[in-house]
Amino acid sequence: MRRLLIVLTFCLIAASGTAQTPAFVAEASLPAVTKDGFYEVEIVPALAVYLNGSFGNIRLYDAQHHEVPYLLREESARYYAGKFTPYEILEKKQEEGCCTSLILHNPKQSELNSIQLIIRNAEVTKEATLLGSDDRKQWFALKQHFSLSPAANANGTSEVKIVDFPLSNYRYYSLRIADSTSAPLNILNAGYTEDNRVEEAKFTEVPVRKVTTGQKPGEKNTYVTIRFDTARLVDKLELKMKGAPYFLRHAVLYEPQQRISKKGETSTYYNRLQEMEVNSHHPTTLEFPALKVKEFLIVIDNQDNPPLEVAEAKPYQRRRYLTAYLKSGVTHTLDVGLESLSTPAYDLAFFKDSIPDQPQVIHTGAITVFEQKQPEASPTFFTTKAFIWVAVIAVIAVLGFMSVKLLKETSAAKKEGL
Repeated sequence: MRRLLIVLTFCLIAASGTAQTPAFVAEASLPAVTKDGFYEVEIVPALAVYLNGSFGNIRLYDAQHHEVPYLLREESARYYAGKFTPYEILEKKQEEGCCTSLILHNPKQSELNSIQLIIRNAEVTKEATLLGSDDRKQWFALKQHFSLSPAANANGTSEVKIVDFPLSNYRYYSLRIADSTSAPLNILNAGYTEDNRVEEAKFTEVPVRKVTTGQKPGEKNTYVTIRFDTARLVDKLELKMKGAPYFLRHAVLYEPQQRISKKGETSTYYNRLQEMEVNSHHPTTLEFPALKVKEFLIVIDNQDNPPLEVAEAKPYQRRRYLTAYLKSGVTHTLDVGLESLSTPAYDLAFFKDSIPDQPQVIHTGAITVFEQKQPEASPTFFTTKAFIWVAVIAVIAVLGFMSVKLLKETSAAKKEGL
């Protein structure tokens, strides 16, 4: 009897506990690719709102719902070195009791602020002086008594040593290395690099729901509120103010947050993010480490000046990509799970150096958001309403039978005791 009761109770509990939280909260399809290879899927702001702090609750699937490994990459500044242009070495000699003298020719009188010396490996430190001239007769100081310490290159027999100096455009440069009491350095070549450039990281503007500006009576502050429709991922904020021809004022950026007390009461507090200055010459730019925020509050101290107004407020999200190997003719989807979903571990992380640089970028299609409600269980014998009612009635009947039996046994025991 006890066994029957346990089985019926277990079935009843199982039938009532079949509802589960859906595995994913949003899904987006990917466009078909024309050939097999690595591609980068951009995480747009509309998709980023569902990501957790580690960006790990996202998955790629093929048509058979097989998981496709990926690498997460985010935009950062790229530095490009231009073409190395060697100087004509007009003179290279070792002056007894003095130094090694090297005279370099800059015929175009290009504006330079560094010289790159290619030196044979050596573990020594020398003192050097750099001079500049337009006629090789009168020399002017550029950099005096600096240390020249070429390090040994483990991957070659020579090393590049960069000598920085103030921007100049002399026709001739004289490098004098003090080595009268020791062996000289073996300088193989000297030159400069043209067209160095920096490619800034790329960002995508995040949509803003509302921007308001106001002042409180009796205060000398301007309050700027930037609201989003939901918690948005923000990596950068550009703010431009107006209200006076010239201004330079201190400001503080806050993030309003909610907290619940032990009594269940909700209150707002302001998390201080950054201090900054707003001025009339250029926009104020702030960068954050992937901040998920629903609202910004900026408090500007006007002191005794007229209040300011917002001319422009633009939040941005740093561009991030999922780099994955996609096959042509195969439908792929991108799914975002609950924030509790852990970051996947793929072998691809060990081979990121083998992936081609800057693969083709593709964008997701329309995003489908799943309703956050308990799904209905699939109909089985043990989850039908009929079985649940039978189980409930059976449990009640068994409990009633056992109660009556227990009462009879108790009455019989009392009579025997008499």
